[in-house]
Amino acid sequence: METQTQSAPPVVAVVVVHHPAPEFDQVLDAFAAQDYPNLRLLFLVTASESSEDDAALAEQITARLPEAFVRTTGANPGFAATANEVLRLVEGDNGFLLICHDDVAPDPDAVRTLVEELFRSNAGVVGPKLVDWDDPRVLRSVGLGADRFGHIDAGIEPGEVDQEQHDGVRDVFVVPSACMLVRADLFRALGGFDAAITYYGEDLEFCWRAHFSGARVIVAPVARVRHAGRLSERRADLRAANLEARHRVRTVATLTGPARVVGRSLELVLLTVVELVVGLFTGRLGEAWASLRAVIGLIPRTPAILSRRRTVREVRRVPEREISGLQVRGSVRLSAYLRTRETTTFVGADRQIRRWRDSTTAPVIAWIAVLIGLFIGARDFFTDGV
Repeated sequence: METQTQSAPPVVAVVVVHHPAPEFDQVLDAFAAQDYPNLRLLFLVTASESSEDDAALAEQITARLPEAFVRTTGANPGFAATANEVLRLVEGDNGFLLICHDDVAPDPDAVRTLVEELFRSNAGVVGPKLVDWDDPRVLRSVGLGADRFGHIDAGIEPGEVDQEQHDGVRDVFVVPSACMLVRADLFRALGGFDAAITYYGEDLEFCWRAHFSGARVIVAPVARVRHAGRLSERRADLRAANLEARHRVRTVATLTGPARVVGRSLELVLLTVVELVVGLFTGRLGEAWASLRAVIGLIPRTPAILSRRRTVREVRRVPEREISGLQVRGSVRLSAYLRTRETTTFVGADRQIRRWRDSTTAPVIAWIAVLIGLFIGARDFFTDGV
């Protein structure tokens, strides 16, 4: 066993803990059951309002994992900034970092499988298959796609059952930060996550930078991890839609190549206007309004955006056209609007069957024509007022 431990590259599992849910004991048991021989555990606990609660949480961790390192931050700067503490606490560029949320439970062979696939595929970042916490038969994520505007394409249907239909190893644009294995030297070279992104969107920004630094980002579905994903319930004070939109727009503004940033900005404004129009008739005006606020919010943050662009320019190694080839073409959000579906559910004594039927895009085209007609007919209202 000692020889095997010495030959296996070191892996440091970095678990960011923030007011964990009741299933946290199962999370600790899952890490204790890992069969990888050279695994070290580092728990970064964000400070709460009570020091007694922090001490009790540290005791809860060490009771199940006596060899784990527990560090409590002085505040709660968000997931990204807390995870970046590993750059200060762990020295050297050898080995790997397993970045995790506090609501994931890897299968016993998950870490070993991820390390093996990272070597086999010569990748820089690799993610597992995420399944539902309560029902592991249901998929939550098998790698993610993204368009040039930062909108995420999950690639699976809500509630889709895992039948090994996505179990092939493949390149993806994003792997969720809920559980990702990263080469330690790559994480240090990229400077970790963007500390300005508190919650929602740090994985998109990091994987985007990993791509244009020349590293591969892949998903290894053979490694399975249960994920609760109930941050919106645990942190009801976070305005998820606004944070997601603000961080997505920041990512696009800071990581788009210099030759395309002006055109991309105009496209982003136009897309936001179209989203407002479509959202008005689809009941998704809240998402469109969050996008509009995020785009307008770029104006006062221009100095910070320019500073960030200068920082990330140092790690750019891949031409912008190659990054665009990895992204989903068109707009993920508008494609979702056009791909409306009619669901008929048959519930029986022992089964439930869903049938999907793609509807035509004629209603959307008709509404666009109506809006154009209204705009032309009311042009005097816009120019001369009431």
